[in-house]
Amino acid sequence: MKAYINNVAHEFIQGETILEFVRRIEASKNAIPTMCQDDRLENFGSCRVCSVEVAREKNGNTKTVASCHTPVAENLYIYHHTEKIKRLRKNIVELVLTDYPADKIFPPENKKATPFQETIAQIGIPNVRYPKGENHLNLETDKSHPYIKSDLSQCINCFRCVRACEEIQGEMVLGMSGRGFATNIIKGFDTSFNLSACVSCGACVQTCPTEALTDKFETKTLIADKTVRTTCTYCGVGCQLNVSVIDGEIRGIQAPENAEVNEGHTCLKGRFAFQFYNHPDRLREPMIKKNGVFEVVTWDEAYNFISSKLTQIKNKYGADAIGGISSSRATNEENYLMQKMMRVAIGTNNIDGCARVCHAPTAYGMQQAFGTGAATNSIEDLKKTDAIFLFGANPLKAHPVTGAKIKQAFMKGVTSIVVDPIKTTLAELADFHLQIRPGTNVAILNMIAYYIITENLVKEDFINAYTEKYTEFKNHILNLDIDELENLTGVSKNLVKKAAIAYASAERAMEFHGLGVTEHYQGSKTIMLLSNLVMMTGNVGRDGVGLNPLRGQNNVQGAADMGVQPHQGAGYMDVNNPEIQQYYAQKYGVKKMPEKEGLKIPEMLDAAVEGKLKALYIMGEDTIMTDPNTHHSIKAFENLELIVVQELFMTATSKMADVILPASSYFEKNGTFTNGERRVQRVNKVIEPIGNTKPDGQIIIDLMHKLGYTQPTGLTYDAESIIREIADVIPFMKGLTWEKLSENGLQWPVKEDGTDTKILHTNGTFKKGKGTFHHFDFEESPEIVKHANKYPFILTTGRELEHYNSGTMTRRTDNQTILQKDFLEVHPKDAKTKGVKDKDIVRIFSDRGSVKIPVKYSNNVKRGVLRTTFHQPEVFINIITGSVGDKETLTPEYKVVAVDFEPVH
Repeated sequence: MKAYINNVAHEFIQGETILEFVRRIEASKNAIPTMCQDDRLENFGSCRVCSVEVAREKNGNTKTVASCHTPVAENLYIYHHTEKIKRLRKNIVELVLTDYPADKIFPPENKKATPFQETIAQIGIPNVRYPKGENHLNLETDKSHPYIKSDLSQCINCFRCVRACEEIQGEMVLGMSGRGFATNIIKGFDTSFNLSACVSCGACVQTCPTEALTDKFETKTLIADKTVRTTCTYCGVGCQLNVSVIDGEIRGIQAPENAEVNEGHTCLKGRFAFQFYNHPDRLREPMIKKNGVFEVVTWDEAYNFISSKLTQIKNKYGADAIGGISSSRATNEENYLMQKMMRVAIGTNNIDGCARVCHAPTAYGMQQAFGTGAATNSIEDLKKTDAIFLFGANPLKAHPVTGAKIKQAFMKGVTSIVVDPIKTTLAELADFHLQIRPGTNVAILNMIAYYIITENLVKEDFINAYTEKYTEFKNHILNLDIDELENLTGVSKNLVKKAAIAYASAERAMEFHGLGVTEHYQGSKTIMLLSNLVMMTGNVGRDGVGLNPLRGQNNVQGAADMGVQPHQGAGYMDVNNPEIQQYYAQKYGVKKMPEKEGLKIPEMLDAAVEGKLKALYIMGEDTIMTDPNTHHSIKAFENLELIVVQELFMTATSKMADVILPASSYFEKNGTFTNGERRVQRVNKVIEPIGNTKPDGQIIIDLMHKLGYTQPTGLTYDAESIIREIADVIPFMKGLTWEKLSENGLQWPVKEDGTDTKILHTNGTFKKGKGTFHHFDFEESPEIVKHANKYPFILTTGRELEHYNSGTMTRRTDNQTILQKDFLEVHPKDAKTKGVKDKDIVRIFSDRGSVKIPVKYSNNVKRGVLRTTFHQPEVFINIITGSVGDKETLTPEYKVVAVDFEPVH
């Protein structure tokens, strides 16, 4: 199919607009000027600056159309720079400038031109013949928000911010009020940014073509010395960021529009929460605790002290008296080196990390069902699905960019099912909200499976061809007492039936789950039952379907891939298998590997209390703050002979260390992170390391050398060379190289030629051969069985948007200004029975201890259920959480804690 640009024929793509067509052919975004258009938004056509003339035949009669929303047609003749069109564009700009500050037409010498200033320059500055407007120029600047400010005197009413708020983030905080010259942008019910429901994502700022909306860093108009693309350090979405640097300092962050993961969007953490990197609290020098006080030492002194103590402990008690905890915040390469140091230089499989603390049941459960413990599909499949089943996750707060995409799908009418004890925003929007009692995940899934079977919605052909043990599962389900399960879950069986029918009837249904599934006593079993639902409905191996974990931290997937677990090495190979031991020994150039499975973090802490574990090496993990049953963790730490901590800040864990090694942040090093969809992406060094810090990878290589093992890739940490080693060791990363990762990364498995994999288990081909069905009865958590009579409330924990985990980094940014404290959500009737008013301070207590926390009345929790977060050390909520964990993986049950509360007088 061909159309003509200035009488020259070119092939066009079906569905292309004239604007897209001309820009593509002329290889220039400025081929046609625009004002209200943004590639990330639905075309709007309000400004008409992009107008062109079109005709049905060469030199035929023309008409003027907006190129942004007019599709190309065969044999269409397009003329985009005629004198008529130039005059029209100039007239449009002339009208806009009647209500625009004259001193803002040109950019200042020290600033980059805004998109609107570029448009003016492209069209030509008109002679403004009309009277000046009297409205916008008198509007006050809104500086109420910690990050975003508005100066609506520069607003040109293009609607881009309104549309971005609606179409990208789905919040609809911004709107347009008034008519004619009185038309102006409002926030919420015509209030300030700070008092509105704004979630601070900055999408409005990034799209605004003027400085009507800016951030406090003035990111849009910075003339940077360099702009470096990297991957965000916060959640498992893996947003790409463009970081602007001036004089060696980070000055602002934007979201690249060509990023496949986040498509020009990011949340307030990725966009704004970067000032932690040079905060005064950053650890800048190695320190050793002497007589109870930390003293600054040289790197060599710290290394010698650590290597000497580790060697002494190993010689006296054996290598298994030493344990290592790695970090899902560190890069793949650093996690790979950390597990390698523990196994090769020290000689133990005692290596674990927070990937197990949050998502080990996902990996274990999916491996039992499918053979691979990772997301089956890509986030882009949200554009192709007919139904979304969201279980135990609040992605609007924990995975905001993916959450926004899910919210958009909900609002556009995709069948939506949410299982969550909390009435989240997405639960309120969903077609079906199954508001279960915390801990009854297995029971609700058995109910859903029951109705899929009894309503004859099972895909028999798929099951017969590609799965095993379905008959045993079916018989188990049909013998369950559904009325009993209804009572256990607290959810009407009729509602469950409707939700089950909706899920199973969809042509393509995607499942997403989070820590509300995994951080439970029956976490692994829940994952296997979710796998059953996927298989029994044939929702695997195609576009728009699958089982898709929302990974917790930025590199949870990668840390597990790299072997940060006591039972599997790099690439998920069984360390108990002699052939695998020999494989690793050959790859690592050593005679032998440790021969028995190591300890998980809870087992390490128990062993420390018992006096069996003598040393703990921790990289980037605040174990004291984030692991459950804090008093038990402290007791374990106090019983150790050596604690080494690599960190950015003086955390609760750092304070208990014997040696502190100051690590570089992700801005200060190269490497890769792997997001929740198996996408390995580059982390590019933006600035030089702060102070005397070193990248975690460099520290590990230095220490391995001191311990007698020299890294084959050299004594200097180089991510590119470590990737080559990883690709050699891990079969499903065979084709991985720094060069092939390019800008948007690769999703493993990666073939040797660099071809990656968007969808797993295509054509019914499961990694383990056939998909396996499992069946389980509901079991009440020992936490409830043991403590419910004395502690009648169930506490469940979660995250808030502004912070991440213990908030080590975000609390050192203006995010702390937006959300300053943790609070306890309590149903108003429960609070009133205790004589507690909204915002009162209460003492919440369990069998482990008590903490004080302010109350927030909330109808989002059922009676008998409490919810809180764990971001602020002033509360230290893990003092009251327990040691119950998932049976198979020991992932802590943060979501079910038996507690009571009382007012503080």
